[in-house]
Amino acid sequence: MFLTIFSIVITFGLVIFFHELGHLIAAKRMGVRVEKFSLGFGPEWLGFTKAGTRYVVSLIPVGGYVKMAGEHPGEKRKGTPDEFLSQKWWRRILIVASGPAMNFILAIVIFSVMAFFVGIMIPHYESTEIGSVMPEMPAEKAGVLEKDKIISIEGKEVNNWNEMAEIIHSKPGEEISIRILRGEEEILLKIVPRYDEVRGVGLIGIGPAWHTRKYNFISSLFAGFQQVAFLIVLTLKYIWLMLLGAVKPAVTGPVGIAQMVAQVARTGVYQLFSLIALISAEIGLFNLFPIPLLDGGHATFYLVEGITGKPVDEKKMRIAQAIGAAIIVFLLVLVTYQDILRLGK
Repeated sequence: MFLTIFSIVITFGLVIFFHELGHLIAAKRMGVRVEKFSLGFGPEWLGFTKAGTRYVVSLIPVGGYVKMAGEHPGEKRKGTPDEFLSQKWWRRILIVASGPAMNFILAIVIFSVMAFFVGIMIPHYESTEIGSVMPEMPAEKAGVLEKDKIISIEGKEVNNWNEMAEIIHSKPGEEISIRILRGEEEILLKIVPRYDEVRGVGLIGIGPAWHTRKYNFISSLFAGFQQVAFLIVLTLKYIWLMLLGAVKPAVTGPVGIAQMVAQVARTGVYQLFSLIALISAEIGLFNLFPIPLLDGGHATFYLVEGITGKPVDEKKMRIAQAIGAAIIVFLLVLVTYQDILRLGK
């Protein structure tokens, strides 16, 4: 129980701390007066004051915030240069974008450290070994198993994953002969690739095997960056396919993430930090969405100001923020409900 709670607190604490740290550093670099830096909400538990900023850990360990002077249009302002809204629009964008940027940096650093010391699991495209078989897809129905190795398709020898995929993609709806190696035994299977309407190709529902690759210091930095870029592209692609109705929504909320952290923590430190990096990258990306109340929403308002030459009307901004709050609450309730349903199964 202690390990579970500790792992959850460390995971969310690290991700939130670095996010807010990004805002703090950017604000101070821009000359904005930061009144308070809080990890958590509610009454203050621990804290100290340094250089005019109050640093605190609050009793409710969920979320965090940076309170900058002159941050909100409705509050009383003196109009001094050290207030947030006294900054030029592009400087404000840099400040709000620095939170998500720090989440990406945290993810890159974690993946880079793991790449250097342990290695990163990457798809083994140089092989035709099968690492995963999707349920209810043609490959599973035909009897394909993980660790099977595809030798040939339609009598043509295949030497790597791309060669094999190219043939399968070109045969939607057509029965093809696939020869596999299982241990020492060769097996011939007949499979009909299913037509994928989104990609316009044939698929049988298999994924490549994965292997661990270690990196030197310089290449590990690039590996960390590539890993985060891959996660971002994969997430955006999934969201797009979800909007098109091509895939079923399978989004995890706070309850599901907490459960995931608890499970992963039992498997080892490597797996836990991999998950922390993944969560940090996803939180960074989510906060960049142009939804009012999120960092991306604030940045959108400031961008409009930069284009039009005048701030967004305060009343319109409040309406937009109310809509944004409703969207966020709706999404939070929806994913939490799905998490609870999954827990009950």
